[in-house]
Amino acid sequence: MDDNTIDKLSSILSDEESLKQIAELAQMVMSEGNTDENTPDISSVMKLSAIAGAFSQKDKNTELLLALKPHLSDERQKRVDNAIKILKLTAVWNVAKESGLIDEFF
Repeated sequence: MDDNTIDKLSSILSDEESLKQIAELAQMVMSEGNTDENTPDISSVMKLSAIAGAFSQKDKNTELLLALKPHLSDERQKRVDNAIKILKLTAVWNVAKESGLIDEFF
């Protein structure tokens, strides 16, 4: 993924309002009762919500980096931001892999 895609994904998944809209959209799709093969099932929606939760969850490493960030130069603050993005994407990847969602795509 390029940096622009990662930034967009990061902004969507870190915004609570966006996550609510995604959840509402998933509920609308589920409530329509379509028998189409492309309609997501409950387990897929649950996997996606677990991934969104993993992205917004903070860990000790992220908290440490955020605490140090104000004391660093601008260049190093940018590096901290990138490191936090990598930590979050790693957490999302691990949750997706454990849930079997990655296997469904490959």
